[in-house]
Amino acid sequence: MNRYSIKDIVNLAPVFEPPCVYKDQIAVINTQFYGHTRTRELFAIDAFAVGYITHGYGITEFNNDSYRLEPGCLFILAPTHTCRLAECSPDFTVRILLLDSNGHNLSVHLNYLVKSERWTQTYFHPVLRLNEKESKTMKQCLERIMEQIEREDCPNRIPFIRLATVWHHVELDNIMQIHMKDITDNGKPLTRQQALGRELYLLIVNNYRKEHQAKFYSEKMCLTPQYLNQITTNIFGKTLSAIITDLLFSTARSMLLSSDMSIQEISDELNFADQSSFSKFVKKIAGVSPNALRHSNPHQEVI
Repeated sequence: MNRYSIKDIVNLAPVFEPPCVYKDQIAVINTQFYGHTRTRELFAIDAFAVGYITHGYGITEFNNDSYRLEPGCLFILAPTHTCRLAECSPDFTVRILLLDSNGHNLSVHLNYLVKSERWTQTYFHPVLRLNEKESKTMKQCLERIMEQIEREDCPNRIPFIRLATVWHHVELDNIMQIHMKDITDNGKPLTRQQALGRELYLLIVNNYRKEHQAKFYSEKMCLTPQYLNQITTNIFGKTLSAIITDLLFSTARSMLLSSDMSIQEISDELNFADQSSFSKFVKKIAGVSPNALRHSNPHQEVI
């Protein structure tokens, strides 16, 4: 399975108008997927992605569950989602907002939201169907973000981008609150594993930066590590360790590429024993040292 950064997506996506991008930390792209073979493969995005379907239809798989996407739908994906496009119409068009997966770089508000019950719920129900008024509101939010990204000569460009992004999050959070009552599991009660899986995912999201070992989550939930692995494999398609590793690397990569924190500071922030352990972790996954990964992107200005 391939993992794509914001920069990768911008370069790979078959766009029909220029993307709005700010230093690979935030991007808005309009893209058509018909005939694009890469999207038929299983992949993940090293970013938060909010997609708005504007034309046509597509059948997608998010974490092995199938969804039909058509105009009025939006999807919300976290870095731990797996994705695949099963089929789509020739005019299937999506406008996608891509956000640096290191939440506090974009806004404290996003970092707060992704830890809330509503946003955790979208991990299991990533697709919402908006009415005409809601669609218009979110379109305006995206256009506001694009306008601020394009203000290259504005001395307050970064604060304006941040404010436009927070506005988007708040409007989306408001819509999610309204739609919460409509988010169900097809009227069926949750199985024990599904209920435990949701509890576990929220626990991971709130603690993965400090707690890397399965033992912590096992003790918190009073369940054996073997049973937790069984739950995560059945529900998420990954072991507990793999989920934690994905989140840690996604956050570490984001900090390296879009912050001025030192390697030691990032190592401390993510609670590695020392800088050497952190470097070995990054090199094992990325194939290069943290310094080499950082120098692959010259942009260090943080939103």
